[in-house]
Amino acid sequence: MRSVSALIRHHPGLSLFSVAFVLGTTPLALVHAGFLPTSFSQLGALSASAAGFLLAYLEGGRRGVRELIRRVLIWRVGFGWWVAALLYTAIAAGGAVFLAALIDPEIVVDWGALPPILDVVPMMLVLIVLAGLGEEFGWRGFLVPRLQRRHSALVSSLIIGVFHSLWHVPLFLVDGTAQSNWAEQVGLVPAFFGYSLFVVAWAVHLSWFFNNTKGSVLIAAVVHGAGNAWIGGYFDVAGVTGMLGNAVLAILMAVTAVVIVVMAGTVHLSRTASRDVLGEG
Repeated sequence: MRSVSALIRHHPGLSLFSVAFVLGTTPLALVHAGFLPTSFSQLGALSASAAGFLLAYLEGGRRGVRELIRRVLIWRVGFGWWVAALLYTAIAAGGAVFLAALIDPEIVVDWGALPPILDVVPMMLVLIVLAGLGEEFGWRGFLVPRLQRRHSALVSSLIIGVFHSLWHVPLFLVDGTAQSNWAEQVGLVPAFFGYSLFVVAWAVHLSWFFNNTKGSVLIAAVVHGAGNAWIGGYFDVAGVTGMLGNAVLAILMAVTAVVIVVMAGTVHLSRTASRDVLGEG
């Protein structure tokens, strides 16, 4: 047990990725083989958080699990952070649609056809639970404080972004997913690297939120779920503008990440708070 705990402490990123990858690909493989209905493939979305709890227990027992659960109860972080968590990706998604239409005159956007803004709320709530809490106990709650013991906030974010991108690889190979559709349109390699740019940039954004909100998994989950709702639901960037909109969105997210780094610094991704670090003891 001590050797397992030591392995997790010294290689938290690889440990989380490995466990999450196995847990995430298992339902996909069973669906692909016909043993489970297609709807069960969505269980893979919970694999990162499941891996986070498992590794937290193996590393620190019940205390490790309690420490991880504590992070979802951190909600008093300032009104501005809540507003930003809920709305900032709406600006990026809407901006991507606008710029894509500006670049390609053949893309026609009927802004008047957008649904009432409150229609996004039910989808947002579902995605905050499934995509947000389903992943962020792992990527942020477990991994960020452990990587930041030895690395700056920026380097930790880049490591997480790479592992998170690789975690999505099976989705590019399974028919019917958004990722596989993108691969069919532009090829597997361009689709993967374009999506990875988005994921790595978003990892920087999420670490910025995490470190500035006392290590709140709740806020990270809200950012994640709300972002998915704005990008894939309300504005439907890929559906309305195709791969051009996806590319523009990835670039906007990357530019925003650079701005965050310049303004907040690489060490903590914050000018007012220290990066969240989990002690060795």
